[in-house]
Order: sequence, then C-alpha cells, then structure tokens
Amino acid sequence: MSSKKCEPPPLDSLATTEKATFLRLGHKNHSQWTALGSASFILISGGMSLAWGSGFAVHSAHRDQLLRTVHMQIAWYATAVLGALFGAFYTHRLPQQPIYILASVLVIASGTLFLAWPECPGAIIAARYLDGLANGLAFVPALSTVGEISVNEIRGLLASTVEQLSFNTGILMQLIYTAVWQVDWNVVIVADQVHGVLSIVYGAIALALALTLCVESPVHLLMRSSEQRALVALRHLQRPYMVTSEMLLRLDEHKQYVAGNREMCLGASLQKGYPSVLKLLALRLLGVLCLNSIICSALYETGNQLVSCLYAWPFVVFGLLRWCGCFLAVLLMDTTGRKKPTLFGIFSTGAFAIAYANLFGRTPHMITALVMLFSLQFLARLGQCASAAYLTEGFPLRIKPHMVAAVYIIEQAVLLLLCSFLPSIAGITAYFHFLGALSMVLFLLGIFCLPETRLVTLAEAQVKFSKWFNKDF
Repeated sequence: MSSKKCEPPPLDSLATTEKATFLRLGHKNHSQWTALGSASFILISGGMSLAWGSGFAVHSAHRDQLLRTVHMQIAWYATAVLGALFGAFYTHRLPQQPIYILASVLVIASGTLFLAWPECPGAIIAARYLDGLANGLAFVPALSTVGEISVNEIRGLLASTVEQLSFNTGILMQLIYTAVWQVDWNVVIVADQVHGVLSIVYGAIALALALTLCVESPVHLLMRSSEQRALVALRHLQRPYMVTSEMLLRLDEHKQYVAGNREMCLGASLQKGYPSVLKLLALRLLGVLCLNSIICSALYETGNQLVSCLYAWPFVVFGLLRWCGCFLAVLLMDTTGRKKPTLFGIFSTGAFAIAYANLFGRTPHMITALVMLFSLQFLARLGQCASAAYLTEGFPLRIKPHMVAAVYIIEQAVLLLLCSFLPSIAGITAYFHFLGALSMVLFLLGIFCLPETRLVTLAEAQVKFSKWFNKDF
C-alpha cells in the first residue's frame, strides 16, 4: 500500500480561508460597530469642522474672519475641551446612550445654524461651539469603551475605524465640496450651507443609531456590579444573539479585568498610566502637526504655482490620500499589527517632510514638492491610525477616561495654537524641517518604546504599555 504524503495547502487556498475567516468574524461582530456608530458620525462632523477651522474653507464667507477673529478661531476647540472634561467625569459613571443622543442633537443644531444663517458670523460661531461640544462629549466615552465593547480579534480595526477613519472621512468631505464649489455658480445655496446640510445628515444618522443600536460597555456594567446586564450587553454585541460558551469566556475575561483594576489604587494607576500618556501624547501630537493652517498654507502656496484653478484637484487628492492611508492602516491593525505600520508611517513622514522642505520654494521643483506633500499625508495617516487603538488599550481602568480626555485636550490646545499661526514662505520651510526631524526622533524612540498589542487582552495590553521599553514587534 502506498502512503500519501501530507502536503501543505496551496497559498491561494490559505488566502481564501483567511479571507473567509475575516469576513465571518466581521459579520459575527458587526453589532460592535453599530453600538458605536453614533459616535462615528459625530466624529465625521468633527473632521469637517477641523478642516474648516484649518483653512480648508476657501469659499466660506467667513474665511477672512476665521484668520482675523480670535473668537471664531477658538470656538470649536474651547467647547471640545469642555466636552472632554465632562466626558472624563461621566464615562464609566453614567450610561452612554443619553450622551450620544445629546451630542447628535448638538450636531444637528450646528448644521441648522450653518444652513439657516450662513452669512451671519454670530450664527457660525455658535454652530462651531455646538459642534465642538458634541465632539468632546462623544470622543472620550467612545475611545474609552471601544476596547471594552469589541473582541480582541478586531479591537484595533474597530477603534481606528470609529475615530481615525471617521475624522478623515469628515476631512475628505470638507475638501471635496471645497474643491468642486465654484463661486460663479448660479445657485441659491452657498458653500457654508453645504457644510450645514452634511452636518444635519450626520447628526440625524448618529441620532438614529444612538436611539436604536447603542449598547452599553459590559465593563461599565460590571463596575456597577450588574453581571446579568453585562451578559445581556454581550449577547447584543455579537451574532447569534444568544448566550454561548465563547460569550461566557468573554464575560470572565471582563470580570478579571475589572477585578484586577479594582485592586489597583489611584497612585498605582497613575504610576502605570504615566508612561502610556507620554507615548500617546508624542504619537498623537505628531498627527496634529500634519493637519493645520500651516499645512493648508503649504498646499496653497505649492499648488498656486502649478495650476490655474487651485481649488480643484490638489484639494481632492490631498484629502483622498489622507483617507486612503487611514483606510489601509485600518485593515492592517489586526493582521500586520499596530507597531510596524506606525513605525513605517512615522519614518516615511519624516523623510517626506524633509524632502518637501528642501524642494519648497524652488520653482522648477514645485511639482515634485506637491507630490512630496501628497505622499506625506498618505504616510502620516498610516503612521497615526494605531493611536486610536492605543488610546483604548493603554491606561488602567480607573483613570482611563481622564487620561483619554487629557490627551484629547492637549491635542486641541496645540491645534488651536497652530491654526492661529500664518507662516511666511521661510516659516513653512522651517516648519517642515522641524516636522521631519521630530518624526525621525520619534521613530527611533518608537522602536524601543511602543508595544505591539495585536490579539492580546486589554489587561495584557495595559501591562505592556506600563513598561517604558517594549522591543516586541
């Protein structure tokens, strides 16, 4: 009798199996995204407002005022900070659903002001106040609980989708309508009203999702000693909607996570969270440096020398490449992991920033400079996407909302400082040299300090982040 040799399956068979497994996993756990879908659409509106405040609103009747009026500059950032402060207090203390409902209504109200009174500066300032407050209110609970709602296998994908992909979708939408709008169009609606319509649509979808599909964090319920309600929440976070052995294992994992963090006093929590907050601040602030009024000025000055109709394809390509870089990184979060794409993106950001700084202002090389700026945006998003997953994984449970809020507040403060600064040509060059040098330093530090948290539990990820040095890949 001849014995058959065991041969490994062909590569295409393995690829098909992995794809089927990934799709099955996504179908089984899609309720985890819809549970946070309200926050996603609120953050899309926030992405539009961030781009508007950074200067990507060239057809707005208030663009000159945005550059001159301090009140209009600080409006969105001030209330985003206020909302984050509230979020640090009520997350893990109050139910999330009423907060998402309130934030959705605020987004709708903001869009209504843009739509109804587009020429009135007071109405625009009030609208930006409302949208900023909505985003601050939604950001902290969403990023604090996304890791608690999702399974380990898709935690990175879900966190980066809810935050990074949502923000960059809003930025892309703002850039698209900014690019295609023509001031000589014979239409009744003006550009700021388009912003209002889009905000109303996002707010309405967010409100519908908050009213119908919002599910509380099982960890929050266990912290309130509601084990039965936590099991019900877990049942609604996956298909089929029934209690399974896998679900009971997840419940035990959450109970151990809560119990381990309850034993940790405030001082120990702060000590373990200190390395995490420094790492995440460095990573997140690098992302802030890649979208602000200086970047907008750089795109304007570069594109202005190349195309007669500036407000067309350069803006669309700029936004599209940001979004594509983010989308690619989202797909890599739970396959390749967090650390490799982050380090590659940071290093490439530094290289392209230095290349752009050396080419900017040299007329024969401006087309190359524009390509460098586009590439920088793509790779910057590739390097920043994991920061959303890191935010939900890096802090001890007792102080997680407060640390997430602290990182977010510092981001808004830096954004406000940058968005009120109008640089000269020499200033833009110096800025990109600084961005490139900083990226290279953070790349070297990231090799030794950033952890790889793919497919580990929240408790294990928290332990990794509490260490200053992590050489795992």
